[in-house]
Amino acid sequence: MPAARGFHHGNLRQALLDAALGEPDIEGLSLRQLATGLGVTPAAAYRHFASREDLLLEVAQVGFGRLQSRFAQAFGISQPPSDAAQAQARLHRLACAYLQFADDEPPLWRLIFGPQGAAYRALAGLVDRSSSYDYLPAALLGLHRTGVVPHEPTELDALFAWSAVHGAASLRAGRVPGALTPLDDLAREVATRIVRSLRSPL
Repeated sequence: MPAARGFHHGNLRQALLDAALGEPDIEGLSLRQLATGLGVTPAAAYRHFASREDLLLEVAQVGFGRLQSRFAQAFGISQPPSDAAQAQARLHRLACAYLQFADDEPPLWRLIFGPQGAAYRALAGLVDRSSSYDYLPAALLGLHRTGVVPHEPTELDALFAWSAVHGAASLRAGRVPGALTPLDDLAREVATRIVRSLRSPL
């Protein structure tokens, strides 16, 4: 095929990744279909990815990397908050970053955090060098160290906070009216309620 001549020295691998990242339903993509769309044979695509799952694992890694970049812009994980106001602002910005990621890249968000994404999260976690999962515990620990919440956060506290933010993103993706408020307002409300709950644990 004439189009295939444009791919040399690994360009096809990147082209397949780019095509997958542009799919509206990443979870349902077919490697064969991607190859056809790029004008190459399925055999050429399989020389770069042994299976659909191999491709999706690399796509998931891209997703975690993009999310980690957003979190890094929210706050520097190596620098603890200087006071209570900054600690609360960090949690708010983290919630904003996650909600914005879900808004901006819904197919990628569904892949790495959807019900079918457990296998990709597990596999990506083995090779992912980013610290995307470390940001929420760091934000909660900052709340404790600046006196915002009385006790050091536990894994269950982190699970509760994660559930609140992820739940808001899921409701927003489902176009539930209450979740369609301005993103910054929604993030602030979720963060405020997380802090309130951690101040008065059951």
